[in-house]
Amino acid sequence: MRCWTIPRLPHAHRSAVKVIRRMQYFVARRKFQQARKPYDVRDVIEQYSQGHLNMMVRIKELQRRLDHSLGKPGMFLPEKGVDKEYYTIGARLIRLEDKVWTEVPKLVCDCDVIMGTDC
Repeated sequence: MRCWTIPRLPHAHRSAVKVIRRMQYFVARRKFQQARKPYDVRDVIEQYSQGHLNMMVRIKELQRRLDHSLGKPGMFLPEKGVDKEYYTIGARLIRLEDKVWTEVPKLVCDCDVIMGTDC
């Protein structure tokens, strides 16, 4: 059975490997020390407020789009009677309901005529 031996590196190669490893160590140590540094409070607050501002802008835009498509709450109360000028889904639904309720008595009367009873 043969025993394989690993040939020893020449001195220049061993020195090069040591230098490379030492450089890797110093780079890793510097990165670790930078990661350990405490955060600058002003930077953290600035990033937080910027993120909060972006979130508020998105929420406001979403609310505007909802108000445009559905209508604002309380906009379609029966006593107002001003929903005719709005083209939102809520206003159109109320107008459709009004039309249906005005047509129901006519349909009932038509059904009575077809059945032969008096309206």
